[in-house]
Amino acid sequence: MRILFWLGLLVLIILALKKKMQPPRSPVATTSRPDPQNPASAEAMVCCAHCQIYLPASEAVQRGEQVYCSKEHADLA
Repeated sequence: MRILFWLGLLVLIILALKKKMQPPRSPVATTSRPDPQNPASAEAMVCCAHCQIYLPASEAVQRGEQVYCSKEHADLA
């Protein structure tokens, strides 16, 4: 029983050392998320005049001075 304990402890130590020795992974670049280090790259958010949900300005439908989340909500106004 003692041998199993020491063997298990040795395996855990070896695994921990292996993980510690690996180089850090580089972060995966995504184009859908703004860069947190550059606030200027963030897209403006607007609020739908009908349902009050916030959405990116590039996805909004604008009718006059009002902004809507979809064509259906714009037609309801």
